[in-house]
Amino acid sequence: MATQYKKIQNKLHPKDDEQAKADLKPKATRDALLLVLIAVTLFILVVGWSTLDDIGHAMYTVLMIGMVVVYLNRRLNLSKQMHTTLIAVSSTMLVTSIGLLGYSLYIQFWR
Repeated sequence: MATQYKKIQNKLHPKDDEQAKADLKPKATRDALLLVLIAVTLFILVVGWSTLDDIGHAMYTVLMIGMVVVYLNRRLNLSKQMHTTLIAVSSTMLVTSIGLLGYSLYIQFWR
């Protein structure tokens, strides 16, 4: 019943584009989770710096940079081209981190 009411309300009073874009902003809880993950990654990187090898240093650093880029992309109001560029950079960083994890596991267990 509520969905029918919303459909009728949207037909009578459609939202303008500015308000529709404002509704698409990420929720604060998702940003909080991302900030917690960044903090945990930084903590692991700082505390485990002496025990991590070079691949571990690179993996956690690239992972943290990728998450910071995702956070900045969500919070800053940037142009469409810059938004697309930041998505590409963050995706590349996160995939590189996963690749480094796989390489680290390969060296540790199958070499």
